[in-house]
This record gives sequence, structure tokens and C-alpha cells, in this order.
Amino acid sequence: MELHSEQESYRATIQLRTPEGARATLIVLRRRCGQQWRIWLTFDGALKTTVTMDDRESDEVTGMIKAARCARDTAEKDLA
Repeated sequence: MELHSEQESYRATIQLRTPEGARATLIVLRRRCGQQWRIWLTFDGALKTTVTMDDRESDEVTGMIKAARCARDTAEKDLA
């Protein structure tokens, strides 16, 4: 893990694709903003967007991703 600032406690990246097939990178950071730590998601590809989240919001996004995964698994079982 290479941290780019003493304000960072976590950094990870994953190479993804846009719906149109263009390359995109998702960068996940945990970074100090003033007195609190926040999660940053940066999408870098055809366009670049960054969002920041507090712990509650990051838990909500994690739950949404897990729910989407479960829905996919359920849909695949229904097709079988």
C-alpha cells in the first residue's frame, strides 16, 4: 500500500470498465479531513468524479453493494 499523504490511512485501486467499455479506475481512500476521517471514492476514466463519505455513508454504500450482489445471486438461481 503506497500512501500519498500523512493524511491517508488507506489507499486501494481497481481497474474497471464503463458500460461503454472504456477503461476506468476506482480509487478508494481513507483520508483525514480536518478532525475526522472520511472515505473517498474517485472514479477516473472517461470522466472523473470524486465523492467523500463519512462512516455511516460508507456503511450504507457497502450495504447497497452487498444487496446488489445478493440480488444478482438470487436472479441467477431463478434462471437455473
